[in-house]
Amino acid sequence: QSHGTHCAGSIGAVGDNDMGVVGVIPSSLGDKFRFFIGKGLTDSGSGSFAGVMSAVQACVDNGSNVISMSLGGGSYSETSNQQYYGHYKNDDVLIIAAAGNGGNSALGYPASYKSLMSVAAVDSNGNKAGFSQFNEQVEIAGPGVSVKSTIPPSGYASYSGTSMATPHLAGVAGLLRMYFPDCKAFQIRRAMIQTSKDKGDNGCDTKYGHGIVQAKTAFEFLEANSSDPNESFKEPEGGCA
Repeated sequence: QSHGTHCAGSIGAVGDNDMGVVGVIPSSLGDKFRFFIGKGLTDSGSGSFAGVMSAVQACVDNGSNVISMSLGGGSYSETSNQQYYGHYKNDDVLIIAAAGNGGNSALGYPASYKSLMSVAAVDSNGNKAGFSQFNEQVEIAGPGVSVKSTIPPSGYASYSGTSMATPHLAGVAGLLRMYFPDCKAFQIRRAMIQTSKDKGDNGCDTKYGHGIVQAKTAFEFLEANSSDPNESFKEPEGGCA
């Protein structure tokens, strides 16, 4: 039951109050940022494709331009794939999801749909966590080991998982979309990829994707390379593609 609150805290926990933690998106930007929490699973973590997709649709309907999905389960669904693609292309929403915690090369969903960014987890030394999936759809990495964040009703705890890495990526994407509102989802995605810190094998690899997300570098990249509003949509391929 604390899983979602923990993820939300990594994105937007209130700072400047001498308590606990501060999210990737600081409270000083509160006038430009708001949460919409879509509940797609039960408190015990079970659920269905239909429930998850309904929650995603609710996020889109309520104006989300970044969706963070720290969940996974089940196999490929063409219906889900098409809905995600539509949100990415037509609704201009960047969806970021946890690669999975099996520590193997199996494709996990929804992260492995090409329209989504699949996030691996690294520790404080920037090394891939042993539990983090490694496969052809892993696209980028973020902090996911012993991450301290908020839990209900008013506490803090340190959790590990690709679930913890995902909101760090979503928080960075949210910041970039605030500062560069004319950039499309695919342009924000590209900026995060191109400015990530390479780890593991040279260039992109299955363990880290293109590398560890770098918020400041991505911001500076977009500051120096403004997005072309007329650029044609780039079809998603995911992973190292």
